Amino acid sequence: MNRDFKVKIESEEAFFADLISQAKKIDQGIMPEKPVERVSFPDMETFYRFCTPKRLQLLQELHKVGCVSINALAKHLHRHYKNVFSDVKTLETAGLVEKTETGKYCVPWDEFTATVRLA
Repeated sequence: MNRDFKVKIESEEAFFADLISQAKKIDQGIMPEKPVERVSFPDMETFYRFCTPKRLQLLQELHKVGCVSINALAKHLHRHYKNVFSDVKTLETAGLVEKTETGKYCVPWDEFTATVRLA
């Protein structure tokens, strides 16, 4: 899988400032060595609302089993379909889970790095 994925806790202003900075570098012909996919949350509260301990466990298990349907994942986790469906859809909305063309869900990176700006 070997995709670089970052989770950042940053303001909307900081997110767009970084995006503009990257665009300027590309305009100057400075291309990034390796694409970095990322998701940003505006604050820790929002991050924790999306990434509960149960959902982080789901991410780990989904990564281990590979691309599967929500039904297969619910059976693997010994959880109710409705709850797993809700968690997977929330994680997909946040950009932490991907849906394949065949309708299965997966976590296509081995790890993600979380960054929190303190000042």
